[in-house]
Amino acid sequence: MAELDRDRIMSLVREAAGSNLAELRVMEEYDAYYLDRLHERPLPVIYARMNDESSTRTYIDPKTGRAVGTYNSRNWVSRWLYHGLHSLDFPWLYKYRPLWDIVVITLMLGGTALCVTSLVLTYRVLARKLAAAVRARINQASEDLVLEADR
Repeated sequence: MAELDRDRIMSLVREAAGSNLAELRVMEEYDAYYLDRLHERPLPVIYARMNDESSTRTYIDPKTGRAVGTYNSRNWVSRWLYHGLHSLDFPWLYKYRPLWDIVVITLMLGGTALCVTSLVLTYRVLARKLAAAVRARINQASEDLVLEADR
């Protein structure tokens, strides 16, 4: 059998969720939470959104009957703040791949410019401090010579 009966899985989800079920459908494409850039996660999946206080979303693989992804309101913050900002994993941006590449390259160039700028500023500060220390050491040595000559 290539796939379990979708209607049977959906009826089992309806029975288990009861009145807490807000939405139940088959998804043929990735959405903002169930996303895979390499397209290795299974599709189609059965999407079930609960009407609970944490708005739980569950993605079920009809081939195995297993939950392949679950998100709730706590996971959403992690998904958008960590994965979204850390990996630039925004579906609306990633779908338009040349735009995603331009954004990533621009951010990388900006980071490189910040690093070079900070190195130049660090070099200038350290060169000034080193020059002041050398001048102070030379002045101290010349004062010592003057004091020894007076004796």
